[in-house]
Amino acid sequence: MRAMPAQHSRHVALTAELCRLVERLVASGRYQTSSEVVRAGLRLLERAEALPPEPPAHRTAALTPSNADEQPQG
Repeated sequence: MRAMPAQHSRHVALTAELCRLVERLVASGRYQTSSEVVRAGLRLLERAEALPPEPPAHRTAALTPSNADEQPQG
């Protein structure tokens, strides 16, 4: 697989931990360049953000039958 030619160039600041992750992924042979790693991550982020949001857990818990009869003590 050949690397895609750069359409636009960006300089991105990464934490040391993220930098090591990128280096590990390239060293594994799965990706040829750090740019490929970043593009793959951005594609995953794009897919994840396209999904409908999940309802917050506290709202889901409020609707469960197990606590439907509970009344606050006052």
